[in-house]
This record gives sequence, C-alpha cells and structure tokens, in this order.
Amino acid sequence: MPNPKPKTQNLKPFLAAALSGIMLVLCFPKAHLPGLVWVAPLPLIWALAHETRLKRAFLLGYVCGAFFFAGSCYWFVTVMEFYGHLAPVLAVIALILFVIIDSTFLGGFGLAMGWAARRSPGWALALSPFLWMAMELARTYLVTGFPWNLLGYAVQAGGVRQIASVTGVYGLSFLAVATSALLAWVMLSPRRARAGLALAGWLSLLLVAQWKLAPPPPTVGKELAILVQPNVPLDDAEIETWVPWRNPTQLRELIQFSVNAVSRFSSPGPEDTGNGSIISAPPVQNPKSKVQNPPLLVWAENPAPFFFTRDPIFRNAMENLARQTHAIVIANTIVPIDPQGQTISNTAITLDPDGHEVSRYDKIHLVPFGEYVPGWAFPGLVHKITSDVGNFVPGSDYPVASVPGGNIGVFICYEAIIPQLARALVANGANVLVNISNDAWYGDSAAAYQHLEMARLRAIENHRYLLRATNNGVTTFIDPYGRVREQLPRYQRLAMPAHFDYETGETFYTAHGDVFAWLGAAVGGLMLLGGSIVGRVKGQG
Repeated sequence: MPNPKPKTQNLKPFLAAALSGIMLVLCFPKAHLPGLVWVAPLPLIWALAHETRLKRAFLLGYVCGAFFFAGSCYWFVTVMEFYGHLAPVLAVIALILFVIIDSTFLGGFGLAMGWAARRSPGWALALSPFLWMAMELARTYLVTGFPWNLLGYAVQAGGVRQIASVTGVYGLSFLAVATSALLAWVMLSPRRARAGLALAGWLSLLLVAQWKLAPPPPTVGKELAILVQPNVPLDDAEIETWVPWRNPTQLRELIQFSVNAVSRFSSPGPEDTGNGSIISAPPVQNPKSKVQNPPLLVWAENPAPFFFTRDPIFRNAMENLARQTHAIVIANTIVPIDPQGQTISNTAITLDPDGHEVSRYDKIHLVPFGEYVPGWAFPGLVHKITSDVGNFVPGSDYPVASVPGGNIGVFICYEAIIPQLARALVANGANVLVNISNDAWYGDSAAAYQHLEMARLRAIENHRYLLRATNNGVTTFIDPYGRVREQLPRYQRLAMPAHFDYETGETFYTAHGDVFAWLGAAVGGLMLLGGSIVGRVKGQG
C-alpha cells in the first residue's frame, strides 16, 4: 500500500498558486514591477500541469485568484467605507464578496488545466495561454463585466506592446502566459535541451518584436487641447457649494480658470515650450495666435451637480465659455431622462466655438453600485455608494463629434477598461479619443494608476491620441503608441496643454475587434476536447 504524501507535499501546489497571485499583484501599480509579468503565472501553471484531480485544480486557480483580486482591488474597502458610508467591517465584507465571485474565473482556468493535465503535463502547458485568454474574455463579457487588471496591461515592453494593435490586450496576456508555460516546460520536461531550445527561440521572437515594432521618436502634434483638472472634492458638504443655482461662485471660478488656460496655451510665451506647462495662477495677457483649428477645452468628469439641459445658469456659462475662448468644449453633465429626474444619464456634451451642441454621449458601461445597483445584488438591501438622487441608466449609441479637423470620440471614467467601447468609437470615425474621469473615488490607492495603465492600451489598440482629463488626477496626454507624454500632479487645480493630431487609418484591432482572442479561445476549447477524446480512446485501447 503506497504511503500518503506528506502534508507539506500536498501544500506545495497551493503555496505556488498563492505565490503566483502575489506576483500578479506586484506586476501592477503601485508596486509596478512589470518585468514580473513574464514569470508571474509560472508557479500556478507549474502546479496545474501535473494536477489531474479536478477539484484540486479548481482550488489552485481559485487560491491564485483570491490573492490577486484581494491584493490588486483592496481599494474597494476605501470606496465602500468613505463614500458608501459602510462600517469598516461591512466594507471588508464587500471586498470579500467581490473576491469570492471573481476568483471563480481563475478557478475555471485551473479546472480546464486539470482536465488537460489528465492527458499529459505537456498538453496542459500547451493549452495554458489559450485557456488564459478564454478566462479573460469571460471576465470581460460575463456576469460582472469588470475586466480590471487583465494580465496584458502589465506588459510594458514598448515594441512588444504594439502587438495590441492587432490582438488587443488579450494578445499581450497570451504572450506572457506562453512565456511562463515554456519556462515550466523546461522545468518539467525530461528533454530539457529541446525545451530550452524552444524557450530560446520564443524569447528571440519577443526580442525581435521589441526591436522591429519599437515606436518612432515622439513628435509634437499640430492640434491643441487644454485638459482641465478641477480638483472638486467628493465631500457632500463641499459639493453643496458647487450647486450653480444656489451659489454660482465655484462655477465662475472654474470658468475663469479655463479662460485663462486657453489664453495662455493658445499663444505660449518664450518660457512655454508647448509641452508639460501647467497653470494654477492668474491669466497671462497674450493676444491669441491664429491656429488652423479651434483648440479643445476638456473638462473632467466630476461630482458637481451640473445639469446642462435643466440648469440655465450652467448651460449659459458653458455656452459663453465656448464663445469666449473660441474653443471646442467637452464637459460632463447629468441629464434627466424623465420629467421628475428619477432616472438620469451620465453624459458628456461637446460644444462648438459658437456654443452650439455638436454631440452628446451617454455613458454606456455604468459602475455597479456607483451608478446603479445590479438586479442580482439583493434589491432593496444594497444601495449605491453615490448620493445622487435617482438611478443612472445606460446609453446605447457611440456618437462622435464632428469638428473642424476631425472627429472626437468621448468615453467616461472606467469605460477606459472596456476595449470594445473605444474600438466602437474609432470604428464610427473618431480621429482622437477623449476620456473624462473622476478618479477621486480611489483616494491615494493604486487604483488611479491602475486605471491609467488600462487606458493606455486603448490608444495602442486603435492608434489614436488619448486625451485624459480627470477630476484630481491622473490627468495625462497619451500618444498613439501608448506613451504618456505629459502628466499632471494630483490633488491640485491645474491645466495642461496637449499637442495632438487627428489620426486617420485603421488598425487590425479596430477593424476586427477581439477576433484573435475569440479564435484563440476556440482553439483552446477544441484542443481541450480533442485531447479528452484521444485520452479516452487510448484508455479503452
């Protein structure tokens, strides 16, 4: 009778899974050790490659997911405690519930790997990058629809990153997992020389991609945008001072600040290079220089109660701002859907230099518990964390604003993590992307910087400049290669010029979307099925 395995032997795979979860956390801000992305999945994949017991394989993936989601989304507690007004214990419980749900995706990955391992460890390793992509697609499209910190976002190699213009972020995840799988093959294979040769060939391909696809040197665009970071506080008492129909002082100050910014950056003086300048001070009295197209003036998403269609004070102020600056103005507003204002939309409006509305975008992907409560989340017991009256309803269209020079595609806040949304805007003709966001909810946590890393991929996937104005940071200007060209410090009222171009042309990703990821997931499914059939036939033989 064989001796049972020692307890330490039984625990080793779980320790490996936990290690992978921790390493995955360290790939992302604030730790941000992006080199780890190539080996972070390795301990988990190694453990799963020879785990044929399906229950244990699921648990291995689940343990990895629990460490990863708890470590990278710890900021849930801050949001739920300070803005959802939950007791600290309940805020922690909210995070635990999220971890319990989302960890099932990595558990499913482990289950599929265990199924493949029943044929052979090598078969499981070969399948791993395909199964990982399928798991990330499920995170994007199923149930939660919250694809936060997909593995590909941690791939920072500039040349390799450009592959996302074909494959999307999922292709970068495929590359990282494939690298870990090859390393695991070297560790497990009895023919290490052959496995090592395959690994060397793979790393050579990555180095060639890094060299051949390296972005060209940065250039200064011909168009001008001014990104305004208003630093509006989230405190309920402070927000009351921003109600325009009660006291328009705060609105007037922000309007004047914006006028000053356009005045300064439209005609830079000798000390201004046009890149990296910020303002927080008095107006610079320089005559406007003539530019080919009107500048863009972008206001961030913020918690102030701005009603463009219902509040004549706010509407007149914004229309006059466009006329006074002769700029294309993009601003956030709340739009009542019904006469009583019980249902509302989170909307971005675009005004032309004459103050006329050019386009209106209603946010499509709303934040669960921030802007609405999902129907499955104990209706009547769980409420939104925001204090707004009414329930937000999603939009359904992807309009672009046609302006002199090109078309503008605007999306709001955490929609930056939804790859298919930015793609839809570019497919509809957007030549530049604008993301307005309120990252103040995240406080000093890593979330604002994680959010930025995800937004950068939208620029690469569609080869478009991305102008990102946030309430209190991180406000950035990103070029079509995903490089952060300029960035404002947080928690200050500042403005930043961004020199961009209205880009034309269409990437493979814009034209065909997630076809690489879906085909990869299908290949993984067919390989899994085929391996199972072959294994049964051999077993019967």
